[in-house]
Amino acid sequence: MTQNLLNIATLILVGIFATVSVFAEDTLAIEHVTLIDGTGQQPLAAMTVVTSDGLIKAVGADGSIDIPNDAQRINGSGQFLIPGMMDLHLHLMGGGVYRASRTAENRDTIDFEQGTRLLQSYLYYGFTTVLDVGNNHKFIMPLRDREQAGEIVVPRIFTTGQQLAYPGNSVVGPGAIGVRDWPDTIEDLDLVISRNPDMQKVTHESRGYGPMPHRKAMPKELMAKIIAYLKERDIRTVVHISNEKMAINAIEAGADALAHVPHAGLITQDFAELAAETQIPIQTAMTIHWEISKMVESLDVLHTQEYKDTAYPEDLLLLEKMRDRYTRVGYGPYFALVHEYEKKNLKMIHDAGGIIALAADRSFGPTALTELQLVVDSGISPFEVIKIATLNAAIFLGKEDELGSIESGKLADMVLLNADPTKDIGNVKKIAMVIKGGAIIDRTKLDLPINNR
Repeated sequence: MTQNLLNIATLILVGIFATVSVFAEDTLAIEHVTLIDGTGQQPLAAMTVVTSDGLIKAVGADGSIDIPNDAQRINGSGQFLIPGMMDLHLHLMGGGVYRASRTAENRDTIDFEQGTRLLQSYLYYGFTTVLDVGNNHKFIMPLRDREQAGEIVVPRIFTTGQQLAYPGNSVVGPGAIGVRDWPDTIEDLDLVISRNPDMQKVTHESRGYGPMPHRKAMPKELMAKIIAYLKERDIRTVVHISNEKMAINAIEAGADALAHVPHAGLITQDFAELAAETQIPIQTAMTIHWEISKMVESLDVLHTQEYKDTAYPEDLLLLEKMRDRYTRVGYGPYFALVHEYEKKNLKMIHDAGGIIALAADRSFGPTALTELQLVVDSGISPFEVIKIATLNAAIFLGKEDELGSIESGKLADMVLLNADPTKDIGNVKKIAMVIKGGAIIDRTKLDLPINNR
């Protein structure tokens, strides 16, 4: 069977599977619940939330809202309701971008089934929205379109498609294209625009995971022209940076958001105040460095209970194979140091009043949970981290009018928890119910190891 026929068969099977994974309800009423609405408002006890037609219709104290007779009533006594969480930095596996060895035969190999089940690992843990910031457009765009059409049960997918990098950058491949100098760049931009990205990622530095002096970074002047061209066409931009100077260049060039908190060295207080003044959303993106540094020490970091429950061994095999490469090039100690810098920098930006948004820069649902904990470990309270993973993430996407908080008129993406996440961020794993677009997700029907034992 050809690869195209295999892809078609996979999509058909995924579509059939989707029909049994959601309990669709016209109206839900969650009563007697403690509400943590994502706005930064303190938790409110004895609250009722009513949803209908995929939207939040009413939020108020128990007894203050008329509940329709046909509503499915859910008793939330002793439980906690938070907005659906978001992870804003994926490079979803399945598109040929991440391979232990990239060859002409495998670099464009697409596996929609793998991508779907990895996305379901996010949904299982209450992450109802993700942003992929650099992938094979032939892979991620069809997945996004099928999610929007309701054909697959996965988080809401936003994507940049392929990212824009400078020729010679190591990220150029299925997940990125090397842009030419101006004005030839316009042809490159029109190509990515034609694929309808939700945002567009621009890689300012010379390499995707750290500055490399022997490679040319994208010139600031070219980056500014790219951003302006995209902005004129109402496309938000997120710029990949790794240090303070690059971040300042991106802000001055007009970027809408930054991928990664600066991490190649400590930032200055002046930059923290600039981030607060401009209110540019900045991704946390710490798990990539933390996890890789731990992988060099031991593969145990990939075999936690959360991984065992939601990641098949064949999906983890690639990461395990990459350990040798990480060790060979010295990523262990380097990324351990980077992680110490980014924790301090993240806290400085947060304390100054900047907007930070949750992002793990990995491809598995458990890593989003790790990111929550790492942000807490940086010195930010679990209560504040809920907003970082919800409303701040929506602001990053430019979707704060639709997503990110439990307020009337917004999309009904919510997670009902059995324990208080403001006391311990680990309590986000104690899930009673995941709701996406007003529909209760049947977590037992997702294609995950925990459901197939």
